[in-house]
Amino acid sequence: MRTKRLILFLAVVALAFSAVAQSPKAIRESLAKYPNLSCPVASTYPGIPFGEIAAAPEGFEPFYFTLVGRHGSRYEQKASRFKKLCAILDKAHDMGILTKDGELLRSRAKEILKAQAGRDGELSELGVEQWRGIAHRAYDHFGRVFDGGSIEGKSSTSLRCLLSMVAFNDAMKEKNPKIMVHQQARASELWIVRPLANNPAVSERAKELCKDYNDNGEWTKARKSWERGYDASAFLAKISTDGDRLVEECGGKYGARVMRYSLHTLLFGENFELGDRELFNRLFSLDDLYFMYVYQTSHWLNFNIGRGNEYVEARQSHMEAMLLDILNKGDEAIKGKNPNNANLRFTHDSYVGPLLSAIGYDGCVPQWNEDIEVATTSFNHGVYVPMAANLQIVLYRDKSGKVLVRSLINERDATLPIKCDTAPFYPWEEFSKLVLKNLKELKQSESSILKKHGN
Repeated sequence: MRTKRLILFLAVVALAFSAVAQSPKAIRESLAKYPNLSCPVASTYPGIPFGEIAAAPEGFEPFYFTLVGRHGSRYEQKASRFKKLCAILDKAHDMGILTKDGELLRSRAKEILKAQAGRDGELSELGVEQWRGIAHRAYDHFGRVFDGGSIEGKSSTSLRCLLSMVAFNDAMKEKNPKIMVHQQARASELWIVRPLANNPAVSERAKELCKDYNDNGEWTKARKSWERGYDASAFLAKISTDGDRLVEECGGKYGARVMRYSLHTLLFGENFELGDRELFNRLFSLDDLYFMYVYQTSHWLNFNIGRGNEYVEARQSHMEAMLLDILNKGDEAIKGKNPNNANLRFTHDSYVGPLLSAIGYDGCVPQWNEDIEVATTSFNHGVYVPMAANLQIVLYRDKSGKVLVRSLINERDATLPIKCDTAPFYPWEEFSKLVLKNLKELKQSESSILKKHGN
């Protein structure tokens, strides 16, 4: 029976990783199946369908659970892109140069803008349901961890993060009312969930250097060039009878920007259940999706998660506070000194993505490359950081006291570059060594850039 389950698990892993693309061809295949991955951080949860998770090795039972999660689906931070798109399409409408689908796009964009009004950055109802579902499934998988135990939750002071935490914990108590919950969002403890905030251990000079690199580095120029160089005429012909006039006279600046605003708006609307996937599929070609993926993902590699560039690695080193908190709480749980059965941290995509890379999960460590297309197609960002993205780390123990750790990224088993016979369950000691080794290397990059700039 266990052999059959292992075979099933390996088949599921193979299927899941077919969506975790590692080449331009594979990225295109992934986007053809899951168009939402073209705008990674705007994708609703989950980015790709769930699969089965592996059964624990014989004799091992879960005893501790930790989680780092992004808030659930939300309204846009600001309505600026929605407004710009509506302004462009309104002018084209007045000029009488919109096609039937162009008029439909205008109608959808105005609906989305109206729904956004007064709700900038707020958690949507869909976001609440995403976190309720994550909690229910976590209890179903690891219920013995929570039964009769306590949960400690810490959240960013952002309301959408706080409400995501509340949704998770409320759903847990629905499963078992005896679970004790302690939850908070304190400015004094932001360094745990947002390691750059209120954290005196992070070098302000290093943060300045990383920001300057992001704002003025070659990658930023390459990203802008990638957008301006894209031929969006096929898209423009679908929404307008005169694409040139729409761009030149309606404020579009250039075709790829109009297309980018349109794609982003339709996909983002899905976060508050106002998307139109049929229209989306008619308007955007696979080339359009691929363009958007490279454009969106290049910023993340440039600033947050790439390896092989000292500035990006230095910024990842600033995840130290969260990484050490995860390891320390795990050690305390193993020694029986952690008063909680579960520790939760609710934060933002700008921390979840770098965390996965800093730990070193397979498929989550893209290599920096001066060619943004080469770099961004070395992994599939959208699989890892949709709305409600989450990393679950679960500790297991057998009667002899041996401790194994498993990780689930968005509720799918994650693997690590650790050789052992029980993968995706790894010895806790080896997991800790890997994290500390990676952190040491990332800190060396920070020291290097400070030395280069005379600090």
